[in-house]
Amino acid sequence: MNAIGFVRHRTLCLVVVLCLPCHSGIAGMSPDELMDPITDGMTEEERKARREAIERDRLAAEERRRAIEEAARAEREAREAERASRPYPERLTEQRCTPCHSTADFKHQARTWTGWAFTVWRMRLAHGADLKPGEWRVITAYLAKTQGASGARTAGVRTAIVAIPAILAASIWILTRRRRRKP
Repeated sequence: MNAIGFVRHRTLCLVVVLCLPCHSGIAGMSPDELMDPITDGMTEEERKARREAIERDRLAAEERRRAIEEAARAEREAREAERASRPYPERLTEQRCTPCHSTADFKHQARTWTGWAFTVWRMRLAHGADLKPGEWRVITAYLAKTQGASGARTAGVRTAIVAIPAILAASIWILTRRRRRKP
């Protein structure tokens, strides 16, 4: 931004701030609240009663604020206690995965141990998941145990893990034999 643009920007900001109408609608207060609650036309007893009423209202508002803060603190402590009572793998998975995902994101996915290991490593390498050494094993084991695939799917994955390298090796062997035969 050049110097002229900067000056224009600052001037516009200053004009907006100075030109805002200062009335009760902006402050969120009624005109009665803006007026001094203790007026000159009152007797001393009325002024005293008015001051006491204002003080009671202030104390009640303060007590409500404290009660709300106390309820929020108690709720926060209850959530922390509930979290602390869960097993370590569950807490670790939640701590490492929920900054980017909700727990519902992986609750409905069924994968084998290998599939979860691949997913955890992909999150670490491609997306920068913050995992300390060895934590990926704990998370993978927990997810495989709680969101594991069925027996048929597990057998299919294991078969593929063994079969794919065997098929590739056989294909390479066949291709190299054919090339050797053709001089």
